[in-house]
Amino acid sequence: MKFNARWQLQTKSRPLISLTLAFFLVIGVWSQLTPLFAAPDEPASYIRGAALVRGELVGTDIAASQTTSYWSTYVDIPQQFGVAQLVPWCFVGKPDTPACSQPLETLTPVEQPRTDMGRYPPVGYFASGLGSLVGATDFSVRLGRLINAAFCSFLISLGCVNILSNRRSIIVVLAAVTPGVIFFSSVISSSAIEISASICLWCSITTLLSPTKISFLTFNSVAISSSLLTLARPIGVVNVAIIVGISLITHARLKESIARIISSWRIIFATIISLLAMVAWYSKIYSYHLGERVVTDPSNPTFREIIEQSLSDTSAKIGESIGNFGWLDTPTPVFVVWFFVALFAVIIAQNWHQVTKANRNAVVCLALLIPFLMIFINRNTQNLLRTYGVQGRYLTPLIAGIPIIIGAVWVPHKKSARLIVCGWAVAVFATAINVIRRYSVGIKPQNFFEMFSNPVWQPPLGVLGTMLALAAALTVFGGVFYTIAMSDFENNR
Repeated sequence: MKFNARWQLQTKSRPLISLTLAFFLVIGVWSQLTPLFAAPDEPASYIRGAALVRGELVGTDIAASQTTSYWSTYVDIPQQFGVAQLVPWCFVGKPDTPACSQPLETLTPVEQPRTDMGRYPPVGYFASGLGSLVGATDFSVRLGRLINAAFCSFLISLGCVNILSNRRSIIVVLAAVTPGVIFFSSVISSSAIEISASICLWCSITTLLSPTKISFLTFNSVAISSSLLTLARPIGVVNVAIIVGISLITHARLKESIARIISSWRIIFATIISLLAMVAWYSKIYSYHLGERVVTDPSNPTFREIIEQSLSDTSAKIGESIGNFGWLDTPTPVFVVWFFVALFAVIIAQNWHQVTKANRNAVVCLALLIPFLMIFINRNTQNLLRTYGVQGRYLTPLIAGIPIIIGAVWVPHKKSARLIVCGWAVAVFATAINVIRRYSVGIKPQNFFEMFSNPVWQPPLGVLGTMLALAAALTVFGGVFYTIAMSDFENNR
């Protein structure tokens, strides 16, 4: 009993450290249950990070083509890193085919290391690139994933601490941290930094604009997260503008809100530097080949057709945002998708009449902006590649803001909070089982138990060991998160 009381006291007294460790525990275990390079563009991202930490900012140009697209470069690093491009093709895009085990150190290079992310902004790849400093081995990929997981865990936890500083409940953050967010935080991808920084920014800026005394932590959080989101991907500037604009709508006192933002030299300095850096990168490096057209097909859908296709794809892309654990070949189980849809619905229903009219207007505007963003992205990718380029992960930075905006004043009852935390943990665990099944034996009719009896591929801890590790991680996470979430609301019933 004394140990439990002491543990709770320590957890509550250091919320940032406690939450970071709790998120890292879950994300770290998840990083081990997916095969290496099972995430979209992970081979290219791994090579990009390895080049960055070795001083290769861009690399040697490769002419734009349909196979290499517009952003590919050769990088001058040890050739063994290039074999990452050989690994995933035995199972990518084949949900009924198990993963294969091809350690990097056993493969033979066939070309100079090439990354299709060579002209992408470097911010999203540097953290994971640190893992490559131990050499071109499977261990370096896993280490890079864990470093990325630690960074993302810190950003999400930083957002939670900002909500706590305003005496609000962090339970709403669980609706934003879907299995898809955990997946991308656990692999080598620029989407990891983009998504975690967006969650941190939503939490921080809503705290900054609240009518209470604001700490330096909040000002710093807004500056850090907005800069990272701006620099992570070229579309990051658009996401930052939307997040700031929607957050301003939630407060009727517009002039006061703007004054609060510009009152911090940290925010202004970080914004100016990151915007100038992104403009320079985009104009000089990222857009280097964009004036060319690599697709010879002259046909292009009309703008009306792009709108219709984008709108018809909305539900599918929301499902992808909740989670697709591979190169769009391993979707989240349907009941898990419905759990998160229901969680969003509960948060909206519980808070719709408690928040101000400005909050309601902001949520409606945000919901409408999501299909507009889809149309914007699809039109650009049609012009460049003659394809509909929207993926669910591109929408996650905006979708994550819905529960945070509408749940601005929500303090759930203890019973409700426990139910949400437990439901979230069960949903994540059930999703993980589906992912392990897909990669260990492939998704085939009536082969569920084969992943225990005859797995073709296994995580480092084995199938059962990984499940037990994740169950333990989720149990610890649930205890830490619930304790901190309800720490200021002990009398709430």
